[in-house]
Amino acid sequence: MNYIIVSDIYGLTAPFKRLLDNIQVTSVAIDPYNGQLQLIDSKKYYYNKFINDCGHDNYAAKLLNVFNNLKEPTTCIGFSAGASAAWRAQLLTGNPHLKKLIGFYPSQIRNHLDISARVPCTFIFPHTEMHFNVDEVISALASKNQVTCNKTPFLHGFMNAYSANYDGNAYDEYCALIKSL
Repeated sequence: MNYIIVSDIYGLTAPFKRLLDNIQVTSVAIDPYNGQLQLIDSKKYYYNKFINDCGHDNYAAKLLNVFNNLKEPTTCIGFSAGASAAWRAQLLTGNPHLKKLIGFYPSQIRNHLDISARVPCTFIFPHTEMHFNVDEVISALASKNQVTCNKTPFLHGFMNAYSANYDGNAYDEYCALIKSL
């Protein structure tokens, strides 16, 4: 199985590269900034950079293009904005090589609850989110065919060492889960 690993708004950073090294799977990394290494700055800076340089619609379109060109069985693993973009793109591709989507803390998914799953989707949610009720979103998604939702005791960004919500134990646990897929 091949993997597409889709970054959050921070893009290709040292912690994201570390994640790619830690999970030790054959993968292609997708980020909003076309593979340019990003240096640390504030979350506000990166949110504005993401909106100005890429945006949610363009990120979904970028992933759709990647999905449409898959040549081998592939699982997509996305983080935050990347997970939400993958959710949108999986609906639009007809490529049978996309086999599964795993999304960590996909906060923008709350704006796309009308979408159905074409492939098995597993979403890993944080305990709470500032801008929406996690339980309501989980309830809406869990009622869909091929969608599984897991709520963790962790907070949004727990897999990203640049996040104030990073949790080293959770990081290790979910890296091990990804490796076991």
